[in-house]
Amino acid sequence: MSDNMQPAKSKKPKKPYHIKKADLHLDEYIEEQNSKNPSLLFRRGVDHLKSSLQFKLYLVLQLVAALTGFGQVFFIFGVFWAMIANTGKRKKGEMSAYSLFNEDVQS
Repeated sequence: MSDNMQPAKSKKPKKPYHIKKADLHLDEYIEEQNSKNPSLLFRRGVDHLKSSLQFKLYLVLQLVAALTGFGQVFFIFGVFWAMIANTGKRKKGEMSAYSLFNEDVQS
């Protein structure tokens, strides 16, 4: 075999050059995503719950607990679990609730 035989290179897909950045309205989209619009926040929350494996598991376990007569007890534990699971840690440089009222960080 000769050295001139090289495997065929695959062609990269062409970018859609007919779409211009100005046509995408990115500034409006970013502004909408950063807004505190209640309907947008509600829609995001519902979408998150639909895709959450933990929430689906909780619903199944809640159904089983309700059928066995422990629905209210499991609901209370579920509320505590949700509070603990959604308690995050502060990022570096982020202010805590305490530091809001104690600006000079004095004891």
